[in-house]
Amino acid sequence: MADNPLGDLRYALRTLIKQPGFVTVAGFTLALGIGANTAIFSVLNSVILNPLPYHDAGRLVRIYNAWEGDPDAKGFLSGIDFPYFRDGVEGFESAGVLYTYRETGRDLTGGGTAQRVLALPVSSGYFETYRATPLLGRTFSPGEDRADAGLVILSHRLWKAHTGEDPDIVSGSIVLDGVAHTVIGVMRPGFVDVIGGDVDLWVPQDLEPGGWNNRGNHYLTGIARLKPGISLEQAQSQIDAVQAGLEAEFPDSYENQFVRLVPLHEDVVGGSSAVLFVLMGAAGLVLLIACVNVANLFLARAASRTKEIAIRTALGSGRGRLVSQVLSESLLVAVAGGIAGSAVAFWGVKVLLAMSPESLARAEEVSFDPRLLGFGLLVTLVTALVFGAAPALRAMRVDPNESLRDGTRGNTGGRRGRRTRSLLVASQVALAIMLMVGAGLLVRSFVNLRQVRLGFEPDNIATFEVHLPAARYPAGEDRIRFHLQLLERLRGIPSVVTAGATSWLPANGAYHDWGFGYETSNGERDWVSAQIRVVEGDYFDALGIELLRGRAFQSTDRLDTEPVALINEMLAEQAYGDQDPLGERFQTGSGEFTVIGVVNDVAHQARGEFTRRVYLAHSQYGPNRNWAMTYVVRTRQEPAASFGSIRHELAALDPSLVLHRPRTMNGVLGRQIAQDRFAVTLMGIFAAVALALAAVGIYGVLSYSVSQRVQEIGIRMALGARAPQVWSSVVGQGAFVSGIGIVAGLMGAFALSRLMRSMVFGVNVTDPVVFLGVAAVLGAVAAASGLLPARRATKVDPMVALRRE
Repeated sequence: MADNPLGDLRYALRTLIKQPGFVTVAGFTLALGIGANTAIFSVLNSVILNPLPYHDAGRLVRIYNAWEGDPDAKGFLSGIDFPYFRDGVEGFESAGVLYTYRETGRDLTGGGTAQRVLALPVSSGYFETYRATPLLGRTFSPGEDRADAGLVILSHRLWKAHTGEDPDIVSGSIVLDGVAHTVIGVMRPGFVDVIGGDVDLWVPQDLEPGGWNNRGNHYLTGIARLKPGISLEQAQSQIDAVQAGLEAEFPDSYENQFVRLVPLHEDVVGGSSAVLFVLMGAAGLVLLIACVNVANLFLARAASRTKEIAIRTALGSGRGRLVSQVLSESLLVAVAGGIAGSAVAFWGVKVLLAMSPESLARAEEVSFDPRLLGFGLLVTLVTALVFGAAPALRAMRVDPNESLRDGTRGNTGGRRGRRTRSLLVASQVALAIMLMVGAGLLVRSFVNLRQVRLGFEPDNIATFEVHLPAARYPAGEDRIRFHLQLLERLRGIPSVVTAGATSWLPANGAYHDWGFGYETSNGERDWVSAQIRVVEGDYFDALGIELLRGRAFQSTDRLDTEPVALINEMLAEQAYGDQDPLGERFQTGSGEFTVIGVVNDVAHQARGEFTRRVYLAHSQYGPNRNWAMTYVVRTRQEPAASFGSIRHELAALDPSLVLHRPRTMNGVLGRQIAQDRFAVTLMGIFAAVALALAAVGIYGVLSYSVSQRVQEIGIRMALGARAPQVWSSVVGQGAFVSGIGIVAGLMGAFALSRLMRSMVFGVNVTDPVVFLGVAAVLGAVAAASGLLPARRATKVDPMVALRRE
């Protein structure tokens, strides 16, 4: 055998080929640990650790409105205020606004079938703030921040799909909502707005005073780029001064109001960071369990080779050679695990992308980064050293004369070796307990989310949006007529029970938070905020929203009749107390209305939070603006099966309209809790792997212990020990080891569970049901893992054991 590292590797390879079971188990265990960590780290790296995909992104900030009573609020800006901030803050290199209050779609016609495209209204300065330059043409100029500008900038994707990458499209036109728009630019491929999303085109945001741009209407998102050398604190003090000037000039409009700046990176990833860091910690625990498992395998293998090493030492092998050969075997196993782990990581990232919820920030940027193979390689090399260290050091301490004299006793590995292996298994159990407690808390939280009271019935509901182009439906009467006709057609579909429409779906987040001015019992006017919803048709019946008092909207509630409204129970109690609200008049920024009914509370998000709500009839309030209506259709069959008939009826009314976002109501709710499902699924997988590895570790220790105690067990049985006594001895050893691990794991889980406080819903992070349940499950698995070794021990033949060398 060659006395060199290459020769050691060849010898190690021949040795390992003769032990395929050991190599398979060790390599597979390492692959799981390394692969899971690399995949999760890829997501963590893309979402949180990497800077935003803009030049010098650390100087980007988001501008929010807030109030003294809610200093952490993230309110929108008004179009009338933004120019003051843009021009009055010297620390801003550039600033812009974008309209994200609600997704803006446009019907793109020409060149084939009409399609719905996502448009993002932005101001001049928007692209300059991101340092984004167009591939073709130019961006918007300050004088073009008008509603009637008729200009558009195309995304690279839409330019390619709609024009076939026609370079002459600049200065040409496309038709949006029936109106020709002049194309002034095409953006470069890969440009994505981390706030507005991956949009298809950009149009000018109207900043002209008047109309929607008044001091009381906050609906715009502000972004800015700080000048070099300007800190966030300096810019904040400058914008505070601008706000103070506005408050002094217009005290009625800015009472208790201020503006706050938030770093854009922090703003974008803040909602995902806790989830990803917890999952990264869970993946790290899986890797640690895998390392402990493989280390135990190597220790057991080294103990069984004590006599072999003693013979080789007696024949003249130097201790350095022995260490080199043992380390070579460890290195080969670790490298094999690293290679397999890289494959697991590559496909793991694809699985994570398929699972990743829309609420996971920057999910579209996640990919398997080949550079992260370096991370996997580093883990592999460290693993090789750790796994090889213990057997190698053990080999250096072998006394060949004593080992050869001990005969079979030298194969036991000694009490110290048994203690070490038992300690490693206890560590596995403890780490598995911690993972399982985390998974248990998330599972209970997810179950609570699925059972939360929403105030409506989501089953058998099909939803879709209809946007009427203002060019073809300029008058409120035309829009009202269209929606009433479409609802009538929908009710005629055989599979449809009833249908209605709303300006915003329930459990879909806050939207249109307006002032509600009511008369108090002492005759004074008081104001609270309330969510406004414009509805049409049988909206309440379709969703099963219960009418508690009064009446619902009727066909007699028209433009020429008194404006009426319904309010929810929460608003009725807070505004009117014990007084009957029916017949009471209230005021909003758009006029006065009479309360004709009270309905039950409906959650405004999937976690079951309720707020004050006002419902207005579209038949009366439709002319206020061109409301984008979302239909809710209750069906007698699977809701998705009705979309074909719904499309037919929509096309019969207006073939150029697009059925936008066809979804089931349960699908809408599912999107709201997608991040919770993502965390539950991954933690569940990690916990299952940890439980399996712990079970394998317990089984391995007990099985190895039985194989090394054959003579002892034979002697005990020859002296009269019965099978139940032998069985309890083996199972008791496993129970002792796992018991230590369970206690340590529960203590560790208790200490770390507070990190999950922001991730759970409706469950205490120290919930005794979860902690005791996890302990019981792992205890049962530990007991089951010891059954086969215990049974094998009771089958030992005393005569065979006594004759064994």
